[in-house]
Amino acid sequence: MRGYDFSAGKVFDGNLPAPIQDSDFVAICNSNDIHSLVNIFGWDEDTVEECTNLDETVRYTSYEQYDFISLIYLEEEGGTIYQQEVNIFFAKNYLVLVLPAETAGRLSKLASRIAKAVPGAAGKTAPILYIYYSIFDSLATDFSDMLEGLEDEMEALSENIESKPSQGQSKEIGRLRRVAYAYKKQLRALSYIGGQILMDKNGLLIDKHMRYFRNIDTRLLKLYDFADSLFDLSNELLHAYDSKFSAQMNETVNKLTVITLFFGPPTLIAGIYGMNFVNMPELGWIFGYPAALGLMAIVSIFIYILLKKKKWV
Repeated sequence: MRGYDFSAGKVFDGNLPAPIQDSDFVAICNSNDIHSLVNIFGWDEDTVEECTNLDETVRYTSYEQYDFISLIYLEEEGGTIYQQEVNIFFAKNYLVLVLPAETAGRLSKLASRIAKAVPGAAGKTAPILYIYYSIFDSLATDFSDMLEGLEDEMEALSENIESKPSQGQSKEIGRLRRVAYAYKKQLRALSYIGGQILMDKNGLLIDKHMRYFRNIDTRLLKLYDFADSLFDLSNELLHAYDSKFSAQMNETVNKLTVITLFFGPPTLIAGIYGMNFVNMPELGWIFGYPAALGLMAIVSIFIYILLKKKKWV
């Protein structure tokens, strides 16, 4: 566990500032440390279970003297969605950020950003509120970056579908739809969190700083709308792919039909004269063979001219 004691103006590592009731501090710890803190802070047992078990639930609960927030951080790699949980204990004089025992990707960067921001918050009028805001600000920024990246992927795929649809694109559309739905689901829950923060049942926020948290609420709502539109776009990509691929298949079938029309009559003529009945007069005719070939050519040319007029070829 590490953090910063704003009352004493110093960094602490391992041990909380004592007595904690007289100190204003921010602490960052992992889920393995949480059991040792329960008796110190008197946290509800449900929150401890929440910190030690990943249940994919976004949660905001106001207890008697503190708020508990459970957030899910998403990471996508190769079509697989990874989830990491972030938990926050927020009270008048402290903020404890609980991270997984092992962090990776964007969550690891979040932890680094918050750790760097903590000492700089000492000069703020409300340093704990500043860190509280910074967590949600970083979360919103990361989601914005992820959604913009997803949008770029969808636009690139849309252009590829328009120019050259292929079977492999179906799998890619499926991946994008899964990712878009995962983002939409989490941001829907986060948009509720924004409203609950503004309710501030424990009176932990300062009125003159409320505009920052209203900004967070607005951003989360807009991000949810963005994710919702991307999910709709992924459905449109699927429809566009089905339409383009069906048109491509129809074009292939049409080409095969045209080829069949060309070779059908010659095949029929060859089949007739291949029967070799004794009383077929053309079998003894000296010009029978070239005449049969000529008939095949004439019929094929006639079919070609007819299809050309119909603009089928």
